[in-house]
Amino acid sequence: MILIIKNIPSITQESELGDFVAPALKLCLLFPFKLGNILKTDIFCLKNMKTNVLSFHGRIFIDDEKAGKRVIEKLHGKRFKNKIVEVREYFIRSQKNDRRLTQQPVSTEILEKRKGERRCNIKHQGDQAAYTNVFDTENVYQISRRLRNDFYDY
Repeated sequence: MILIIKNIPSITQESELGDFVAPALKLCLLFPFKLGNILKTDIFCLKNMKTNVLSFHGRIFIDDEKAGKRVIEKLHGKRFKNKIVEVREYFIRSQKNDRRLTQQPVSTEILEKRKGERRCNIKHQGDQAAYTNVFDTENVYQISRRLRNDFYDY
């Protein structure tokens, strides 16, 4: 199982990442048995192209599935070098199984409908008043976008 640890500090070494995960692999304090072993650790950096912000993440390869789930359970939301980290399973996706690439195109008729009209299944003919669809039939508390914008423009 491959785990990803998000939001780690930039000065983190791979050995420190392994030392952070190792106690979570132990069964309990009384028994020195381990559920799984750490096979490999690595650190990579991602850059946000819009904001030029770097974020550092670590990958940990663990040989046992049950041990990986235990590590996620124990370390998710914990502090590592004064930063709260997010631990989750790392999925390797192939391009042939990617839904975004195999998705059918959406028809222009659906894209041109307003949100309220899609939910209500209403088809307008001819000229309508400016506030014809003020409330959504499913949720009467949701005000249409146009009415909400007029309300807040003082």
